[in-house]
Amino acid sequence: MNEVLSRLLTGESVSGETLARELGVTRAAVWKQISALREVGFVVESAGRSGYRLVSCPDSLLPAVVRQGLMTEWAGREIEHYESLPSTNRLARQRAAEGAPQGLLILAETQTEGRGRRGRGWITPAGEGIAMSLLLRPEAHPSGVASLSLVTALAAAEAIEEAANLPARIKWPNDIVIYGKKVSGILLEMDADEERVRSVVCGVGINVHQKEFPEELRETASSLDLLSGKLQCRAAVVRAFLARMEADLPLLGSPAFLSAYRARSATLGAEVRVISPEQSFEGRARDISQSGSLLVETEAGLREVLAGDVSVRGLMGYV
Repeated sequence: MNEVLSRLLTGESVSGETLARELGVTRAAVWKQISALREVGFVVESAGRSGYRLVSCPDSLLPAVVRQGLMTEWAGREIEHYESLPSTNRLARQRAAEGAPQGLLILAETQTEGRGRRGRGWITPAGEGIAMSLLLRPEAHPSGVASLSLVTALAAAEAIEEAANLPARIKWPNDIVIYGKKVSGILLEMDADEERVRSVVCGVGINVHQKEFPEELRETASSLDLLSGKLQCRAAVVRAFLARMEADLPLLGSPAFLSAYRARSATLGAEVRVISPEQSFEGRARDISQSGSLLVETEAGLREVLAGDVSVRGLMGYV
């Protein structure tokens, strides 16, 4: 189906005979793919000798649609798309173990067992959000990978602002918030030994078309459609994310990267509550270190937060 769709996305009319010859299949196989495209919402016009012409597309995450206009060198050059998966991260880790290259993107219309940080669930209703995992193979020591979470968050925030024209900000370390509502969560999973990183899977969930949320999330979560007041294009967000990841990754740990992250921070300068397995405390978020940790000023002095739940006063329910 993707082969025929890629050809139709050029905007030209093309005959069934030409498609069959170019793709090395029968005309019956071409007709079957055209029918499959129509079943998922693509409007394909048949016009006698001139053949088939794509009239309109649904909000699709099919690889051919995502790749349209994609100018990256490695990010998203290989894409796998599924109607339903338990977890895009889980499949991406499997593909990594099988030797898949950096830049492989796994997309799912529905994710049934998605997870956020600390084992929390992430709901992805069919066709309403983006559930994706990008495979990275960084040349880094395991101790230097933590800041990849910040790079992924920055790329996601930049992509949302570019594609949806919304002021996306980052609640440390990697929650994307807009007008005080969470629209995206990120989970990174690493495969490494003591000396080297074999792979990192960057899982990103973005609420796009959702209109309803479970009761426990109604006060803190929203979607790009609800916040913008118009229907957003999921493929455009994915394309922008891939482009920003490719551009931002080489800047990891640099002054330019930290400056860009700080500028989008919804945490710096705010009163925060830090909850960790060891203890909880409150203070004011002052800075992000070069390694990606959060520096919090407390009555007892400056404290470095490497991990833990950080709530920001006045944001997402903490008042």
